[in-house]
Amino acid sequence: MDAPHRAALSRGMDEEAARYTSSAAFDTEIYEATVYVNAAHIKMLEKQGLVSEASVEKAVAALKQLLQTRQPLPSTVEDIHIYLEQILAEKAPEAAEMLSLGKSRNDAVVAAVKIEVRRRVYKVAEEVLDAVEALVRKSLEHAATVFPVYTHLQRAAPATFGFILQSYATRLLRCYNTLLNNLDACEESPLGSAAVAGTSAPVDREYLAQLLGFKRISWNALDATASREFLVLLLSPLHAIALVLSSFAEEMVLYSSEEFGLIQIPEELAATSSIMPQKRNPVVAEIMRTKASEVLGLLATVSGILSRQPSGYNLDLQQVTPKIWQALREVSDSLHVLKKMVERIEVNKMRAREACAPPTAAVELANHLTLKHGIGFRKAHQIAAKISRSIAEKTFTQEKLDTIFHEHGLKPLYTVGEVLNIM
Repeated sequence: MDAPHRAALSRGMDEEAARYTSSAAFDTEIYEATVYVNAAHIKMLEKQGLVSEASVEKAVAALKQLLQTRQPLPSTVEDIHIYLEQILAEKAPEAAEMLSLGKSRNDAVVAAVKIEVRRRVYKVAEEVLDAVEALVRKSLEHAATVFPVYTHLQRAAPATFGFILQSYATRLLRCYNTLLNNLDACEESPLGSAAVAGTSAPVDREYLAQLLGFKRISWNALDATASREFLVLLLSPLHAIALVLSSFAEEMVLYSSEEFGLIQIPEELAATSSIMPQKRNPVVAEIMRTKASEVLGLLATVSGILSRQPSGYNLDLQQVTPKIWQALREVSDSLHVLKKMVERIEVNKMRAREACAPPTAAVELANHLTLKHGIGFRKAHQIAAKISRSIAEKTFTQEKLDTIFHEHGLKPLYTVGEVLNIM
């Protein structure tokens, strides 16, 4: 099919060049949304008395058929917008003739992208809440399961496994709020902005926005057609979600190792070695912890492309949109796997309790010395540190404890049993 928009050029586009610049391969991501945008525009033209009702019926029927059949776009077609115009030229020529009145690919594509982004982001947001629910449910199961928490990968304090899971739920909820807040730009309809500076055609912008579910219309055509910062604003919280998942995965890999032995990864989410029969490899968690880097790469790519853009639409922007689809898929897949991992994970309760043995709660001894005996916290900290070292070296006796107190000018304040009970 001939491109209907190349009248200014005397020769057709080189086939290799056409394939090189075509967005057909990834326009499938906005196939439905683009059909909706064109259907809405045709209905708007009918409302304005610019296209007959009979022609609109033919055009809408043809567009419905396209949604049902979903034929692959030819690799040499420039993009889905030209493809749809070519199809309509065959099946509803009057409507096709008027399809670009007051509508450019520049405003149509960003409208379609926003519609599809909005749909997928809401889906991911629901998946975040599902993951949060799984974390909270599991945390309640383990509300009393004693488990160590770490700083610098050194045992820092006794807590519970539920406490750790709730920390991840809290982090994901914060990302959820940011993600939905940053979606606001996708509630703004660019339609009627045309190519760059609006149009003299009588486009009913409010009607178009209403048909397509936008909350409001854009107020600057140049911004509406050429700005893609809204994708950066969405990639950022997606990256933040991936960071949380990566952190969780890293902990699961560590805690499931024989050196820690605190949890057991479910068999359904583990793999074995092809040569070492004893292995139980946490491969799902290992892949999950790579996703933060992958999404960061997509964010960096989009930022790099946008950093060299003058105002007004440039075809560079075509290369930006696929990155948001990839990021959404990566995060969505990871959230699904996280939910399964959380639901099926098992805790080695005995090992976890042993890891919380004295002097893990040494800070409580320092607090006790300060609050009960009026000792300055720094001195109390030093006393607790010496006691902790003695416990670690297995030299902790009543005589050693009394000596530590004497070194700090204090009479013995506790027995060994009392100290261990506090710690």
